[in-house]
Amino acid sequence: MKISRHFFVLICLIIFSTNSYADSPTFTYAEVEYITNGDFFVSDDDLTVDLGLDGFALNLSAELGIILIQASRFELESSQILGSNLEDNISTFALGLTFEFPRTSVYGLARVRRDELSLVGGGFDEDEQGTTIGFEAGVRFNLTNSIELNANLGRPSPTEGSSLGVGAQYFITNNIGITLDFSSIEVEDGELEAQFDTTSIGLRYNF
Repeated sequence: MKISRHFFVLICLIIFSTNSYADSPTFTYAEVEYITNGDFFVSDDDLTVDLGLDGFALNLSAELGIILIQASRFELESSQILGSNLEDNISTFALGLTFEFPRTSVYGLARVRRDELSLVGGGFDEDEQGTTIGFEAGVRFNLTNSIELNANLGRPSPTEGSSLGVGAQYFITNNIGITLDFSSIEVEDGELEAQFDTTSIGLRYNF
């Protein structure tokens, strides 16, 4: 009888462990990010600009069955150049689909991005606004119960440019995680080349 009980306990532990590791990452969360380093580079035949930006972001995400909805707000500011600062306020809204597998989630989405650029101070007071629609596909993988890895590829617009990102999340508790992300966006249009690279850390609450 003792052997049977021990065997039963062992089977329960194996099933519990398998189910724990089989859980796929959740897309229902709220996150606050600090962009520690944002490198904004633009070049054409006449002008080259290389700026460093930092700031904060708020990210919201909801998973409704296979439907994925996301929204974010970034507020970035450059270091002072000739008495002026470049500010970039970015709002995004994304809609897509997500599919779950053991320990893994894959997704694809379309993202609307609106940039509000401002150059203020030093005798400048310029504003520029623009809206783009881009696409992104990615995968998230639970390496362990405490560590998640993710990667994505996309286009910042339907016809040009590319984007990529990699990141990780470490769970302090079942719901609270610390995130680390690297992303890069490149656009080339004739003589114009632009690249925006960011490194960010965040605090995420998973619902």
